Amino acid sequence: MPKVISYTPPWLSRPSPGASLFSSTAPKDGSPRSSKDVEYTGPSRTLARRGNEVFTVVDNQIRWSSLTRLKDDWQQRARSKTSASQKTDSDSAAPYRTLSVPVYEQIRQLIPSPNGAFLAIVADHTVFIAVLPDSSHLSAADQAAIRVKTYQLGPTTHVIPESPVVSALWHPLGVYSNVGGCLVTITEDAAVRVWELDRNNHWSFDRPTVAIDLRKLVDGSSSDQDFAPSGFGKNKGFSADFVDMEVASARFGGIGSEKEDAWAAMTLWIAMKPGDLYALCPLLPSKWRAPSAAVPSLSAAVIPKMSALEEDPLDYEDQLTACRQQYEWLAEIDNQEPLQIVPGSATEPESEILTRPANLSAIPKLQGPFRVDTSDEVDDLDLCDILVVAAKADTDALMMGEDDELAIDSGDDKSSATLICLSSRDGRVYICLALEGVEGQWLPKSRKNALQVPGSEPSDLLLVEALDIVRKEHQSVDTWPMFTPDAHSRYSFFVTTSHSVVFISLSSWIQRLEGELQSEDTAGSDFRLQILCEGNASVLEPIIRVDEDANPSSNQPFHLPASLVYHDYDLGYFLLTSHASHSYAAVLEKPDFFPSFSLESDAQATNSPTIPPHRPPYQVPSILYSDSPLEFFVDKHVPHRYRSSLKEPVLLSPATLDLVAAAHRILSAHTNALERAASDLFRRCERLQGELRDQLGQVSDVADRIKGVSSEIGEDGQRKEGSRSGASLDRRMEAAKDRQTQLVQRYETIRNKVLKSGGRPLSEKESSWFSEVEALSESFAKERKEGDVQQISQRLEAVKEIATDMLTEAKSAAARVSLATDPGSPASPSSAQPRVPQRLQRAKIADAMKMVERESAVIESITTRLARLNTIV
Repeated sequence: MPKVISYTPPWLSRPSPGASLFSSTAPKDGSPRSSKDVEYTGPSRTLARRGNEVFTVVDNQIRWSSLTRLKDDWQQRARSKTSASQKTDSDSAAPYRTLSVPVYEQIRQLIPSPNGAFLAIVADHTVFIAVLPDSSHLSAADQAAIRVKTYQLGPTTHVIPESPVVSALWHPLGVYSNVGGCLVTITEDAAVRVWELDRNNHWSFDRPTVAIDLRKLVDGSSSDQDFAPSGFGKNKGFSADFVDMEVASARFGGIGSEKEDAWAAMTLWIAMKPGDLYALCPLLPSKWRAPSAAVPSLSAAVIPKMSALEEDPLDYEDQLTACRQQYEWLAEIDNQEPLQIVPGSATEPESEILTRPANLSAIPKLQGPFRVDTSDEVDDLDLCDILVVAAKADTDALMMGEDDELAIDSGDDKSSATLICLSSRDGRVYICLALEGVEGQWLPKSRKNALQVPGSEPSDLLLVEALDIVRKEHQSVDTWPMFTPDAHSRYSFFVTTSHSVVFISLSSWIQRLEGELQSEDTAGSDFRLQILCEGNASVLEPIIRVDEDANPSSNQPFHLPASLVYHDYDLGYFLLTSHASHSYAAVLEKPDFFPSFSLESDAQATNSPTIPPHRPPYQVPSILYSDSPLEFFVDKHVPHRYRSSLKEPVLLSPATLDLVAAAHRILSAHTNALERAASDLFRRCERLQGELRDQLGQVSDVADRIKGVSSEIGEDGQRKEGSRSGASLDRRMEAAKDRQTQLVQRYETIRNKVLKSGGRPLSEKESSWFSEVEALSESFAKERKEGDVQQISQRLEAVKEIATDMLTEAKSAAARVSLATDPGSPASPSSAQPRVPQRLQRAKIADAMKMVERESAVIESITTRLARLNTIV
């Protein structure tokens, strides 16, 4: 769990120049919110990062800045004592660059490409691809706006009358360079398009290479059907799927790493607003990047599975057909030569550039729906966003029969099941597990005179936990929770809501769950898994909370954009978000330095004085430093024909009344915002005074206690004679020592009991002895129930007689053997017979004696038990 070290740093707060990065330059005229901003409910990802750089949208303009540069400039300015003129010159330069792009709709999302060469700009209905300049070019001294090269993606596809774009994802297995890349767009009407961009081919920005209408594909029965979305302006008719398949968000199942399941990065998960989930696997561009272990791991999983299914093909006909399709698809990949081999680096392993197989359709089968059973009366979950964490690679199956170990380290932070997290409009997060996973599937080819029915059946996801992350006073229809992956753990993430940023971690629970799933000793596994699933799986911690009253002058609907997470040597572990000319950030403690809590530290924390709440620093509302709205009143609200009358004496007329009423409305809204900002500052000052008063009282109490203790101590460090508090202090010290001794004894007692109850597994000898004792006890218990005490005593006497006879026979046998070994005895063999060596004879005798002693010990033990049982009876 990350600990908040501090909130918004000073180099992003006023009066630092870095605060102007998020400040709006548009005049505050007091006009009401536009209908476009009020009605929009969807993802807001207006913050993006490239290394230590940040891109943000302010006044529908894209701004760029380097956070490291902002921090360094502020530190240098704080260390150096420059003159007032130098400060004015340095502060006048804007700490950001503006990227000029021809986007006229409201920008909703910014998505940088994996290599940082492109920036996808998603508006309400249109998508633009901007070619990003290098950071050195953006860091130049020139502060003028930069007009970047921009391409509109699908001018006849993503247009204003069409369905809005809900998600734009860079394909994790795409081939990226300074010339091209691969982008996948998903619209609200369930249309998926794969764009293979190439700056040398402008047609690649106009037409997608793969276009799929999921509402057609869900009912598809043959790969020969036309699943392309309907063209612009065509009548699409009506279907029940229009409501059930309204897309909320989409996410790829992996990041293209060799440590995860090979199918994951090829799988596109689509979350529908009512609550159903669908999967497309494999969804690939014509040229794709294959990690070094992807194809071998797929072959190692598909070939044994097909061999097992072919033994009983009638019962597993559907599975065998899908497995044969996978085999044909992999066979074509194995037979082709790589187009290019990408060398590995410190962060990325070596990979190959391959072409998509042509023997099967480029459009896979739509798998699903996958559903979440929440046991609620309401069927529609009204989903917002989805986060998928891929299962780990099966290295055991890949290296089966190999002597060398694979150099892939799965680590402890991995799970053999796919984790799916969903967020809903009511402020809930659903954490689910897909235990079976998703594999590649295709629709069969059409056959004549054959009735084909789609074989997709709904399946349920395992709901692990449902969390409420939004306060009741902040629950509204405008809430759209969004996920941001953590920089340290795959199973930790941040959730940004309208007024807060929350951290959720599943790392500890996943490790315990995977330990039970992979354990070879299954004794008690069902019970432990039930306890794991019934308990709390996640750890939730609020990181940032923002009050809407902090920005009373904002004309935008209050909703924080999706937060960014930085982990760098210069910035540390840094969380950033913003809204309405303000930045909200938190400096977090790195997981490597998380404190380890113990009973002693908890006890000390319990007895420590009350610590005041750690809240973000005060942000000055923008209304206090904004321009007066009356400065632009004449230009925006007074008709041109009436402007000349403003210089004349005031006449009592309806036009003058309307003019005064309009000015009053604007001025009253401005003064109301000023009053709210001032009252908020007044309340904060009063609260600060109260907290300071409480702190001073606590400090005074501690000082009195210290003074009382120190007054009884002399200069030599010993307590003065006759001190009144000496006896009480000694008693308290002795009581504390006794309490510590009792706690240690209790701990050792519990520890010994746990070790005795099941500290180690039983050996085979102990297990057999335990079974023999149980069988004997059951026999005796049966006879005691029947009341046959006489039979027990007879059996005991019979056992004693048998033991005596066996001892007598053993002694006589030993005597005969000793006589036989004496050469002078009459029983000694003649010289004509073969002579047994004495060493062998002694060894045989020793073995016989040991056997006799062992049998005697067993008999004595049984005799003792029988006597004790007889006494009990």
